Amino acid sequence: MPVTFLKNDRGVFKNVTSSTGIAGHTGWWNSIAAGDFDNDGDIDYIVGNLGENSFYRASDRYPVRVYGKDFDNNGVYDMITSLYLPDSNGEKREFPAETRDDVLKQMSSLRSRFPTYRSFAVATMDQVLTKEQRKGAVILAANDFKTSLLRNDGHGKFTLIPLPMEVQLSIINGMVAADFDGDGKLDLVMNGNDYGTEVTSGRYDALNGLYLSGDGKGGFVARSILESGIFIPGNGKALVRLRGAGGKTLLAAGQNSGPLKIFEQKVSFPCLALEPSDVSVLIHYRNGSVRKEEAYYGASFLSQSGRFIDLGDSVSSVEVTDPKGKKSEVTLHGRNH
Repeated sequence: MPVTFLKNDRGVFKNVTSSTGIAGHTGWWNSIAAGDFDNDGDIDYIVGNLGENSFYRASDRYPVRVYGKDFDNNGVYDMITSLYLPDSNGEKREFPAETRDDVLKQMSSLRSRFPTYRSFAVATMDQVLTKEQRKGAVILAANDFKTSLLRNDGHGKFTLIPLPMEVQLSIINGMVAADFDGDGKLDLVMNGNDYGTEVTSGRYDALNGLYLSGDGKGGFVARSILESGIFIPGNGKALVRLRGAGGKTLLAAGQNSGPLKIFEQKVSFPCLALEPSDVSVLIHYRNGSVRKEEAYYGASFLSQSGRFIDLGDSVSSVEVTDPKGKKSEVTLHGRNH
């Protein structure tokens, strides 16, 4: 499916994805993290996806599809995944993604049509599922597996911009967006991988966690483990940002069947704890730029970070908005309503 937008119209949510400009990008999205990554005063998003280091490769011309139906009428719903691979002549054609053994577990009736492994290996999807079998089937397609920045262009329009190659090495799950170095530009820390895949695909384990430095214009540069200190080599899932003792910021990284990893940021900044009802903040910087942050309860992959804002040396003031639209200016000494 595409990244889907639901508009709250007086308490009724309406799907407005078709008008956003990104409805044609369908993927295997896992998580989402918000932030004003280009410092233009509106909220952009990072959307976590499968990545490009996989057996499954998708594009507009060569999508990955899934076909769903009780194809052999035995009372069991079957699901068959397909992708495009080169045939014996080097021409890309649509083949079943699973092996003969896996497909026969769902559709034993195919055994007589494909008695050998070779006969199944060269069979395209048109041969595996006939036109008659496809009638009434659910057919879904994905054409974009890149983890990307979803840039807010205003007026309900968005643009998907792929993140650097280092991000695409594995599945992206937990994400935290924050100004970790205090330069007034949002950075990203990511947690990823997936060990719960099929044996034939192999597990996704190429990511060791990742820190991306933001340039304040929607661009990012990947930092090494030595530069960032972020090292999460396991089956990474949730990632949250917390307030630690002595004003230090902590990152807690969850790993399935692995230890919880805690990272302490070496550089500390004064911070403002948000009230439970605070909705959003505008951060004004000494250089005249302004960045918006929204205060969420839950974000990214099964994650809930602490609700606080760093007040680094580059921050001049912070304006907080409550649910009724009332604004108050905040300093280290309190709020001025």
